[in-house]
Amino acid sequence: MEFIPFNGHNTLTFRQIDQQNNLPKGSTFRLFKRCQALREGQDFFYLAAGDAPETIARWREAGLIYPATVNVVLITESGYRKLQMGRD
Repeated sequence: MEFIPFNGHNTLTFRQIDQQNNLPKGSTFRLFKRCQALREGQDFFYLAAGDAPETIARWREAGLIYPATVNVVLITESGYRKLQMGRD
């Protein structure tokens, strides 16, 4: 699994987490929406399409995000652990 370095953190996209855990598309997004323990800037980073269009396009071309993704959420290692606890 290829981490995406961002703001000094190793991060993963929803697509990467879905694939890593053999989950159907959208599973990590739904879990993310339910997990109230996640804190922006610590457990995840939100990138609006207008803030980093070239970077988001590169990630799309590399298959790191879903083709229809507009805005990107990057999950940090601490965020991933919290999501894992939410799956149990």
